[in-house]
Amino acid sequence: MKLKNIVSVLLAAAVLGMAAIGFAADRPSPLTLTRAAIAAAKNEIPASCDFQGYKTQDENSLITFQDPATLEYYFVTVATATSKVEKVKVEGAVFVLGSTVINKNQEDIEAAVLAAYPDARDIAVSLVKDGNNSYYQAFFAGDRFKGELKFNPATGVIIERELEYY
Repeated sequence: MKLKNIVSVLLAAAVLGMAAIGFAADRPSPLTLTRAAIAAAKNEIPASCDFQGYKTQDENSLITFQDPATLEYYFVTVATATSKVEKVKVEGAVFVLGSTVINKNQEDIEAAVLAAYPDARDIAVSLVKDGNNSYYQAFFAGDRFKGELKFNPATGVIIERELEYY
């Protein structure tokens, strides 16, 4: 009788051990999750961008790219476990935000928002003073994200952009 109980316990332990190994094998490795996060980030930026690096912080991967033609940096935040892009921040190669010259008006900036993001709606544009310089700031909602753009008031070029995905 005792031998039967010992054998039963050992068999149960073996089955549980194999089940634990099976469950552990189903979980993707951190490297696989990171590769999937980088692939998701690449889908949201221009194809010409070069991968610069990444770091994992909390449950997110922070992935950096640079466009060699424009020298813009793309900082993409991706939920590592799901590979869902949460935020894209783009910073240009300018060190001074804005200009002292204002050649563009709010309607020009609204048209520039629509040219860059055709599905933009609820566009709100304002002129922001920063010391001697000014820049236009535009907020909008799109189908997949809401955005904040900063424009040079002299040229109408986007200086910075931040997109938060739904």
